[in-house]
Amino acid sequence: MTTMKEPKVPHLQYGRIEATDEFIEKNKFVLKTQDEIYQRLKKTSSGFMAMDFRPEVLINHLNYDLAKEFLNDEYKEKVDKGEIKSEYVSDIKEIVQDFLDYMVFAWGKAEDERGISAGRSLQKLGAWLWLLNREDLETIINDDDLYNPYGSPALIEVCNQLGVEVPSSLVEFSKVKC
Repeated sequence: MTTMKEPKVPHLQYGRIEATDEFIEKNKFVLKTQDEIYQRLKKTSSGFMAMDFRPEVLINHLNYDLAKEFLNDEYKEKVDKGEIKSEYVSDIKEIVQDFLDYMVFAWGKAEDERGISAGRSLQKLGAWLWLLNREDLETIINDDDLYNPYGSPALIEVCNQLGVEVPSSLVEFSKVKC
């Protein structure tokens, strides 16, 4: 069981779960290819969906040449002029750490009964799980039957599958149905 460490990031009220090589290997995390990310982003970006937050995760893991069509003109102009450098995250350990940090963040949104934020958190976590080739867990996080209350049953189930210790307060909260 992966346990939590003392917080290193201020907003992580529950502590930080460290992404280790062992954790990545044990959970069979493998990053999708650039083409797969591009195709998924194209699919999720076709047609405006104001409440679809998956592209926010995916765009950060796509190289600039492939991401251009999804970026605004002002940003592209600054990159082209050399005013800013466009970077993307491709290191699997960094991606898994971002996912774990966001999982801990999502626990707080669930327990604080933040409906829109809890839903957004599940969408983003689903995008990370897809990105890390764990569609089985993406299915769980997106299961509407595991939403009440505030996504906590889905968060707990995914954490159990990954061997991540969940705070007892979240487990108790998940037993209360809205």
